[in-house]
Amino acid sequence: MVNHLAVIVSIIILAAARVDQASSSFMTGNTHHYHHRRRCCYHRDSAASSSWKHPSKIIIITTSSSSSLKQSLPKRRRQDKLRLHGASSSSKEGGRSSLQITDLTSLRKLLSQATSLHDKNLNSTLPYNQIKSRLHDLEIESSNPTFWDVSNSKRNEMVTKEIARYGRLKTEMELWDRLRNDAIDALDLLEELLLKSNNSNNNNNSNSNLDGDDDDEEMISLTQQECQSSAQQLLQLSQKYELSTLLSGPYDNSSCRLLLTAGAGGTEACDWVSMLYRMYVRHASYMDYTVRVVDESVGEVVGYKSIELVIDGPLAYGWFKGEKGAHRLVRLSPFNANNKRQTTFAGVDVIPVLDEEEIKMVDIPDKELEITTMRSGGKGGQNVNKVETGVRIKHVPSGLAVKCTEERNQLMNKQIALNRLKAQLLAIAQEQRLKDINAIRGDIVEASWGAQIRNYVMQPYKMVKDGRSEWETSDVDGVLDGGAALEEFVGAYLRWMRAKEEKEREEIEL
Repeated sequence: MVNHLAVIVSIIILAAARVDQASSSFMTGNTHHYHHRRRCCYHRDSAASSSWKHPSKIIIITTSSSSSLKQSLPKRRRQDKLRLHGASSSSKEGGRSSLQITDLTSLRKLLSQATSLHDKNLNSTLPYNQIKSRLHDLEIESSNPTFWDVSNSKRNEMVTKEIARYGRLKTEMELWDRLRNDAIDALDLLEELLLKSNNSNNNNNSNSNLDGDDDDEEMISLTQQECQSSAQQLLQLSQKYELSTLLSGPYDNSSCRLLLTAGAGGTEACDWVSMLYRMYVRHASYMDYTVRVVDESVGEVVGYKSIELVIDGPLAYGWFKGEKGAHRLVRLSPFNANNKRQTTFAGVDVIPVLDEEEIKMVDIPDKELEITTMRSGGKGGQNVNKVETGVRIKHVPSGLAVKCTEERNQLMNKQIALNRLKAQLLAIAQEQRLKDINAIRGDIVEASWGAQIRNYVMQPYKMVKDGRSEWETSDVDGVLDGGAALEEFVGAYLRWMRAKEEKEREEIEL
């Protein structure tokens, strides 16, 4: 027993001597090795204390010198770090390479779509040099002092419109060219950067430069963003110009008049008219058109019984002419005490605003007109409230009716209403491809069931669907906000009309 105790004491003394040696190593600067050694000693001491009854299981700690620890331990850690970095970098490079291939493919596809549509638009318009030369000649003509004489007012107006049109087209073509060059240059640079990055990763797999990799990744990301942004802008502008080329009708470049009328649905229909009014005003602002209200009839509770707008801008009538018809709304009515789902309708009529020169050829016999007068109401004092200055003219054969209360004079309102009626008859004759306005019969917009051109369903699901082009979307709020969602519907209708005309032309030729 005494012999066993002596062995245990000698072992403890030896361990204490080793700890003192580690302390001296710590004092000389080997802090890391000291803590590592202390942890080892604590683990071994705890093992020894737990098994002191069995001397054969006691672990005797043997350590190398502090210099050998200093040389070996950091080297092993350095190797482990390199191995870990190599594994992570290889996996990262594998994922990055597949991602880069996908990004390059999508970018090439996007750029190909944009450039092909751009080339198609360039083939359908005048060359840039001719536009520039034509614009220069018009500007020289307008600089002549006699150009602005009163006797030359018609020529003034025509030249001013031509200068604005050619100037806008010249600016757009310059922007297209810049975006196209930027996208192509960015794609070429991106391919070079990716090739360079792949080569450097293959050659320097063991000695990676982390800072250099980060710089390359940032440069690749910025170049990719620039290429995608330029190509996307070019595609969007080309699509918008493509739609403008579909507006080639005789009155498409005119301003337009929108008449919104409440149909079946009562108070709900009046509120639906106010919602359409908001949608068209916001869409006109989105398309850089100006809007003014010329007449309105306020509903008894909310909204409008009818409201008339004039939208000014290039191609305004051509852009909005597809909105003519009945619009149907399905929603949980806020005016129903039981919160039931209701269906309501509103009629939209679109009429071009034409000059007197364009409508002077239209001759309507007096026997086909039914003229009534009314009090205008609103601002204007006793004259409009007591005298019947408002005029309503009805074209008996077609059933079309036009009302005017803008002026304080009955004769002026009659002339304005007659001009509007003639413009509407001309537009309908052009739509129906008739040679004479006398052939027009029954073109009144009926805001009722079965006549709708577009459905806006908000309950029990969300969907807006055009019954002519079959275009649909679930973004009801986006359409009613009058932004890009409504632009898609207008574009789909114009493409549908072009396809329909081409099909009819082919059938006639056959």
